Amino acid sequence: MLIFLLLMVGGIVVYTLFDPIKSVWMPKCPFRLLTGWNCPACGLQRALHALLHGKFTEALSYNYFFVVSIPYVIALFVAEALKRIPRGDNLIRAVEHPVLARVYIILFIAWGIIRNLLQV
Repeated sequence: MLIFLLLMVGGIVVYTLFDPIKSVWMPKCPFRLLTGWNCPACGLQRALHALLHGKFTEALSYNYFFVVSIPYVIALFVAEALKRIPRGDNLIRAVEHPVLARVYIILFIAWGIIRNLLQV
């Protein structure tokens, strides 16, 4: 858990200090390089950089789905932390419910299709 936390903090520091648009060494999307299409996660690095600099609208322009997914991802992390606390069962059951996970995956795939059809 400590290693994961350190990696998260390190990632936040990197994406705060370095702009993925201007940094040649930041990873590029292999799906886009091969097909020319945007994958559902394309723009995630740029959106994260924009969010860390308080540019919410700019982050949305890079990847709507990522920005809208942040509360769910935070809830997953909180649920994981609450597994060590006996009273966190309700949140854990809600966030990790199989139906919610399936809906999220379906929305992720749908976003990948929609963003290419509408050129978003």
